[in-house]
Amino acid sequence: MATGCRDCTTCTKPGLVRLFQKWLVGLMYLVTVGIAYVIKRGLRSHCPQCNHLLSNHARRRDGSFAD
Repeated sequence: MATGCRDCTTCTKPGLVRLFQKWLVGLMYLVTVGIAYVIKRGLRSHCPQCNHLLSNHARRRDGSFAD
């Protein structure tokens, strides 16, 4: 389908509409990635030395870090 067909809705849409749809899909991707970044980096506790999640560090029975 190099030139497109004449009956499907995708090929009969104006070029500006198709461009806007592609832009909108890209924007939705960026929003999803941004939300995931905020949840991971902004809402969870990180180690001040290595920036790993604190939940990944081994702890002793008294709550101090074992590593």
